[in-house]
Amino acid sequence: MEPLDTNLRVVGPFELLAQLGKGGMGVAYLARRILLDGFSGEQAAAYNMVEPDGVAWGDEPRLAVVKMIKSDLLDGDPQYRERFGREIDAVRAVVSDRVPALIAFQEDPAVAQPWFAMDYVAGPSLHDLVKKSGTLTVGQCAALGLALVDALRAIHSTGLLHRDLKPLNVVLGPDGPMVLDFGLAVLIERRTSQAITKPGEAWGTWPYASYEQLHDFKNVDKPTDVYALGATLFFALTGRPPYLQQPLLTPPDWGGVDSAFLPLLGQILVHVSGQRPDLDGVDTGLRAILVQAGLSRELAAEELRALVAAAGLAPELPPGALAGHVDPEVLELAMKEIDASLPDVDSDFYGIVDTDEIEMAAEATAEADGHTPTLVAPAPQPAPTLTSYPLPPPRPADEAAEREPEYTAPKAPPRAAQNVATRLRKRYAHRGDL
Repeated sequence: MEPLDTNLRVVGPFELLAQLGKGGMGVAYLARRILLDGFSGEQAAAYNMVEPDGVAWGDEPRLAVVKMIKSDLLDGDPQYRERFGREIDAVRAVVSDRVPALIAFQEDPAVAQPWFAMDYVAGPSLHDLVKKSGTLTVGQCAALGLALVDALRAIHSTGLLHRDLKPLNVVLGPDGPMVLDFGLAVLIERRTSQAITKPGEAWGTWPYASYEQLHDFKNVDKPTDVYALGATLFFALTGRPPYLQQPLLTPPDWGGVDSAFLPLLGQILVHVSGQRPDLDGVDTGLRAILVQAGLSRELAAEELRALVAAAGLAPELPPGALAGHVDPEVLELAMKEIDASLPDVDSDFYGIVDTDEIEMAAEATAEADGHTPTLVAPAPQPAPTLTSYPLPPPRPADEAAEREPEYTAPKAPPRAAQNVATRLRKRYAHRGDL
């Protein structure tokens, strides 16, 4: 972790604590959820906050990773804001124990600095673990591979491709490997029609990218993620990628790869995408390696956790990161930030209706009609008694016509009531559940 590189101390209801990393497009910060008394559902909706199962927001301070676009990119090509929005959509869509959960986000075009927050995973990246503690054993690497298969299954099940799986995007937390960074994720069926990559461009981390990703980026499919998984396992076993710069049409140097992994990686790290196994095939191959090594999946996963714990490479948290006390200045900044966001709340998605505003409009309407409404509950009335009355004789047609009251146009309701009615129509017009 590094000191903050920004003057921002608060983003929504999160306090920024330290800088975790910086990529080509975004900056990631360690943050903690600021506990505020009276934080309402409407305020939470302003930040699209998602409450996780079994965890209440007010239970204890909660660490998060807040990711933002680099400020110098916001004034340039609009594709960066669009790509950031797609990353938020991707993180929100994938629900898996192998992917950090999305906590909150703001991506509205009116927001000067879009951001999103997800769960913080306390552990080193696979890259740091291997570089500082050495390569993985057969069992540990197989356990890692099975976890990555689970993550990619969850990602692909939503119709997404990751397109940037690599050792730096794999974090080894207390609950096992987690896959991060959906900056290049894309919907499979939209990768061509809605691509924001210009012709001839290639995105990704080249030493871990498939051959087709560098030569036909927009049309890659699931096999490109399978290749990246294999390249990541190659690194875990050898401490280097299969190719130092970019994939070639010739086989990689297999030096350092354990013989138990040679058959499986030999099938994965080929330049013809159709020749690679799918995720089920990779799963089967990894389980066969464990059987050959005399290990169960659970025992191999425990060996991997023990290695991570013994390495002691989890980033050291800033002092007071988990303390319940918040600096009064930070608390004041957070309250101002939240109050400033409320006028821009888009409530139509959440079905939120400002009942206070409706009551004010109702009072204005009543005053325009010449009386002031009261909110006192009416006294209970006795049950009505049914009484029969004879019907009056019918009037002549001409007499009824003469007594027909003249039509009088109703008074227009006050402007406050009109405004509320207009907003309600807009909100419910977009509700798909009505």
